[in-house]
Amino acid sequence: MQSVIIRPKNEILKKYIQYFLFFKKTDANILNYSTFPNNNLCLAIYRENKIDYIKDSDCNNCLITPGTVNFKSRLFGFHKMPFNVEIRTSLDQVCILFHPAALSVFTRESFEDLISSDHVFDIFKNRNEFILEQIFEEENFSIRADKLESLLLANLNDRQPEKLKEALYLIGKGGEHHLSVETLAGKLGISNPTLFRLFKNNVGLNPKSYIRTWRFRNILNEILDKRSALKTLTSAGHSHLYYDQAHFIKDFRSFSGHSPNQLIDKISIEHNDLAWIFNKK
Repeated sequence: MQSVIIRPKNEILKKYIQYFLFFKKTDANILNYSTFPNNNLCLAIYRENKIDYIKDSDCNNCLITPGTVNFKSRLFGFHKMPFNVEIRTSLDQVCILFHPAALSVFTRESFEDLISSDHVFDIFKNRNEFILEQIFEEENFSIRADKLESLLLANLNDRQPEKLKEALYLIGKGGEHHLSVETLAGKLGISNPTLFRLFKNNVGLNPKSYIRTWRFRNILNEILDKRSALKTLTSAGHSHLYYDQAHFIKDFRSFSGHSPNQLIDKISIEHNDLAWIFNKK
């Protein structure tokens, strides 16, 4: 399967879109991969595929098979465990990766409604009703990205609350100092319930889940960056205030499905951005 990542060209759009991701698979061989929890959201657009997605306390699986509907578009994100994808058909997939809370600058529709929809792409208003046909007919991924960028810019309306921007900044600059929800609310000068609503309405998940996932991704990135170092696991746990290594490994396993040592041996990195376990049967 071919995978291509293209970043936005427009400086304003770079604040909201992490990158565009294109998957191309021309055979019907079975392929599966797993990715890991993150705070971004992925809008995945499929052509002539059937998407069966099961997400509950024990399962986070997506099965892609041949379909009859021209286009389907789904929102994936806010995972609490690995996201497992199995592809049993040819595939031509377009993904838009949004930075945390960025989807809210393009739409005011609720995350609950969007997460359950098969037509999320419809939130982008466009007079050209054949825009998806034109995007998928274009074989050049760079031109596809340009078309997506133009559409996103036409629908951009920066309405992020200032308190939310401040909260994301404080979490991002926290480094080794792990912020609790109570501490974050105090720094913002708002109550815990207000902070909760701020995140649920604009990010799509609660602040505690956001902070836990942010912490996991930082540890994962640190381990992957230094996986040749002998003391990686101990230093990574301590730097993120895990004084008990057993707690660190348990927390890490709940997000990734593996201990840090196991994951280091399995995971691969695509284009310096996409961390996944990739298998072809």
